[in-house]
Amino acid sequence: MLNKELLKGLYVLTDATLTPTETMLEQVERVLKSGVNIIQYRDKYASDEEAEKQCIRLQALCDYYEAIFIIDDRLEIAHRINADGLHVGMDDVSYEEARELLGADKIIGVSCYGDIERAKKYAALGADYVAFGAFFPSPTKPLAHVVEHEVLGAAKAELNVPICAIGGINEENIHWLSQYDIAMYSVISAVYQEDAIEENLEKLQAKIDFLQNK
Repeated sequence: MLNKELLKGLYVLTDATLTPTETMLEQVERVLKSGVNIIQYRDKYASDEEAEKQCIRLQALCDYYEAIFIIDDRLEIAHRINADGLHVGMDDVSYEEARELLGADKIIGVSCYGDIERAKKYAALGADYVAFGAFFPSPTKPLAHVVEHEVLGAAKAELNVPICAIGGINEENIHWLSQYDIAMYSVISAVYQEDAIEENLEKLQAKIDFLQNK
């Protein structure tokens, strides 16, 4: 049984450029050793064969560190390798199809951008978390629409599922979001920059802890 209580804190994604195939496992293990409990495999360009190989390895690594492993969009792979869960966006496979195939016990998160009504719909259908953003310009998704921070306050008031913020989050701007006391912060570039994974994660976590304890 998956421990869905782990759906909190820093939620670290892989990236085709920042975590290339040759170094991905080593980088993700450093992330896990630093205390992160949620990893997502996100690569829109890898072949299904390559993605499945990587996901099998990443799921095993997350099992070892008792962390949650989520796959972005690739439903068939998530089903075949018995991954912990799947993340879906508006242009991906539908939440309903994913839930039917993966079953009630798996974690499914849904991107909701700035749309509270979309979040309410999928929370009511059983989504395990909803994600809002991008909140800042993102180097990994440069075309993503930037959402007002206040959507997090509205979401907190109306939803009873974990809320995740995504998009361009780093040490300098995370304080704008942590005031809303949300469950998760999705990060990519801020983790891997300058190959200083441990230091980057420590700084991000310290910012969250400080602002939530004020």
